[in-house]
Amino acid sequence: YVRSTEVTVNHEADQPMYHHHMHVLLFVKNGYFKGTDNYISQAEWTGYWKRAMKLSYVPIVNVEAVKPNVNRQKNSLLASAQETAKYQVKSKDILTNNQEQDLQVIDDLEQALAGSRQISYGGLLKEVRKQLQLEDVENGDLINTDSDDQQVEQVVREIVAKWDYQRKNYFTLNDF
Repeated sequence: YVRSTEVTVNHEADQPMYHHHMHVLLFVKNGYFKGTDNYISQAEWTGYWKRAMKLSYVPIVNVEAVKPNVNRQKNSLLASAQETAKYQVKSKDILTNNQEQDLQVIDDLEQALAGSRQISYGGLLKEVRKQLQLEDVENGDLINTDSDDQQVEQVVREIVAKWDYQRKNYFTLNDF
């Protein structure tokens, strides 16, 4: 999996109200959607999340399958990965023209998010990230980012993962 936490701010109330939600991209077995042995319904996901978070209300849980779509300009898996990894906090969503309120929001978010991991990887995607030697998003270089005056070579790799029923886990083919 890869999980990213996003925080939005509701400025409509007397005090800013914060809403965090997670974007998660999961790998599932090839037969996940075939039959009911392994499949978890939307209602079940919602119930599990409500219980795990000890909520008194029914949370909104949106689970969708990523399906290839040849008619779209963008690959569905790529679009899903981009949605998962988008900015955790976007300035246009938290800042207003009220400087006092903006400073309070920034202070609140700085204190609330300090020391938290806003994006994480697990299982096969953690291994793929390691094999591709991708930079740690939490400790990466935020100063020297890509710019127009730098020529950047883009490399795309296809990674094939297969489900191993004996190991009960995915494995990647090491020929890339």
